[in-house]
Amino acid sequence: MIGLRLLLNGTNISNAIKKKVYSFLFILSILVSVWLGLSQINGPDVVELDADRRNFSAERAKTYLKEIAANPHPVGSNEHKRVKNYIVSELAKLGVKPEIQVVESGLYIGETPYEGKIENILAYIKGEEPSGTIMLTSHYDSVPGSFGAADAGASVAAIIETVRALSHSPELKNNLVILISDGEEIGLLGAQAFAQFHPWAHEVEMVLNFEARGSSGPSVMFETSNGNDKLIREFINGTNYPLAHSFINELYKTMPNDTDLSIYKEAGNSGLNFAFFGNVHTYHSADDTVENLSLRSLQYQGENMLDLVRYFGNMNVVSKDNEGNSVYFNSFGTKVISYPEYLVIPFMCMAIILFFLTAIVGIIRRKLTILGLSGGIVLFLLMLVMAYFLGNITKSCVQTILSESSWAMGLDLRMSHPLFITMILVMMGLFILAYKLAQKKINVNNLAVGAFFVLMFIVIYTSLLIKGSSYIFLWPTLIGLIGLNVQFYVKGMWKGFGRGITLVITSLVIMFITPIVYIIYMLLTLDNVEVLLVCTALLWAFFIPLVNFNRGDESLCEST
Repeated sequence: MIGLRLLLNGTNISNAIKKKVYSFLFILSILVSVWLGLSQINGPDVVELDADRRNFSAERAKTYLKEIAANPHPVGSNEHKRVKNYIVSELAKLGVKPEIQVVESGLYIGETPYEGKIENILAYIKGEEPSGTIMLTSHYDSVPGSFGAADAGASVAAIIETVRALSHSPELKNNLVILISDGEEIGLLGAQAFAQFHPWAHEVEMVLNFEARGSSGPSVMFETSNGNDKLIREFINGTNYPLAHSFINELYKTMPNDTDLSIYKEAGNSGLNFAFFGNVHTYHSADDTVENLSLRSLQYQGENMLDLVRYFGNMNVVSKDNEGNSVYFNSFGTKVISYPEYLVIPFMCMAIILFFLTAIVGIIRRKLTILGLSGGIVLFLLMLVMAYFLGNITKSCVQTILSESSWAMGLDLRMSHPLFITMILVMMGLFILAYKLAQKKINVNNLAVGAFFVLMFIVIYTSLLIKGSSYIFLWPTLIGLIGLNVQFYVKGMWKGFGRGITLVITSLVIMFITPIVYIIYMLLTLDNVEVLLVCTALLWAFFIPLVNFNRGDESLCEST
């Protein structure tokens, strides 16, 4: 008897150790996956002042920026005139021949005629054997009261630094137009003036526009012209640090924002739009200073600029005749995957077939029941509703407490970062509690497949109506379903293998989704915390198979 008790106690101790090891690996894998996901958007290191003259250096660009963003310089001010003269002087020193396009009539702010003078800064760098003309552009005016270091002084400084680097490099094959436009902040007036009245506008086939909506973060390609399939393929090949997601292009279409690229797209040009979005509280404010600008963001923006000017400047320019749109996204690191939109529906059908096969196999193998699946669906939907109201209630409380300073919740990262992380942890705690109670009546497989049923509806909706955003849900769902099928088939000594596969799949999904959630967070800010929490809550579907509170079922983390 004593020996049997010792054996049983030893077994219990062994199981307890296994559970602790599994739990440790589970938590560690989440943390590592989040870290790896965020590390994908770090971009290049800052290049020093004395670096190779053919390379882009943020430190060198900063010397130009200190002059450009020394003071606010809105249209019509004395500082605006000083900045214009400084840019012209620096371009002339680099051997190009800048000119000023002056337009005083024929421009509109909305439907209202603009009464004033717009002065664009232009330069034309002729190619050796041109197949076409590309244009590199940003704007030099700031809003009143803002120093305009990021918006868009950083991009103007990057253009000057790019021209400097090109002057120490072999000549481009294609023609290059430099346009540093005026009056962007008051109504895209410089872009209007160029597109309507300048003879070079008819030569331009492709536009690279650079902007900012904040003072830090990665340089993201956030907008393209329509019919972007070939353009995206060339963009991927053209830069060392491509960061692009077609969902941002879809999101941007729904927003009331415009940049100069809007004018060029209307004129029929192909184009790519770049910006960084971090520290959005500095945007259009007195905090948009050189001191607050991230040099890493300037380096990222500048390297994209120089890489793409060299690439498109030495190839047959992308034609305005297009082949349709692409779905594109960073998978891991700087690897960008793209495929034509017409493949979205076949991929969606694959996901639907795999889901129904998973459900059928689960029912046949007695892993699932219709009633249990129904419970899993309802519970996951309730959790999404709970996430929405958690965000809504938290936002209301913070706004009430902070009163006149409530803007800081959405715009000041010193507050929004810890607040968002806290809300995610609270939400996860509520999810764990809810699913622990639910597993007293419903097994973990029913809960997991029920959650994937909800994901499938989102996959179908986005695939049919928002194709550029479909990949966010489609590929994680497909991979997750494969993991569920592995769990259904493994038995006995292979259960550990099944758990490991599920953990790897969940880790990969977290690595893939983390930078997407971060970019959405940067774009929407905590002013839209309800949407952000619901997006984050959808990830719970991939955790469900790993968190089991009943003994004997197939999962990673078990509770005593």
